[in-house]
Amino acid sequence: MDTSALISGSTYYRITFADPTLTMPDLEPLVYIGLHDSDGAMLHTFQDTISYTWVGRYPGPFKPNQDMEISLYPMQEKEAAAMLSLTEVFAEIGLLFARAQRLGFPCLIAAKVPSSDAV
Repeated sequence: MDTSALISGSTYYRITFADPTLTMPDLEPLVYIGLHDSDGAMLHTFQDTISYTWVGRYPGPFKPNQDMEISLYPMQEKEAAAMLSLTEVFAEIGLLFARAQRLGFPCLIAAKVPSSDAV
């Protein structure tokens, strides 16, 4: 995504994957709140959707008596450019489904935890 197209107050999606074959996506909705200075660097900043809805937009003013933590996600240009609009999410999910189907719908392999006897 061209970061100049990001709109303050709009929701975008960060996609991460549970598997190395990139077939099991996790989508995290975040609200774009604009460019903010972070130690002299202007970073694209996103806020979690829960606090945005319940408490208000960073940096405030916030709803009174709200005891909720606000999570901010300052991102450099490259990371912000990887954020997806909802339209892009649907297109990406279609590609991920095709990849998963082609790979036989891979399963995650649980980590092997050493037994307590091995100590």
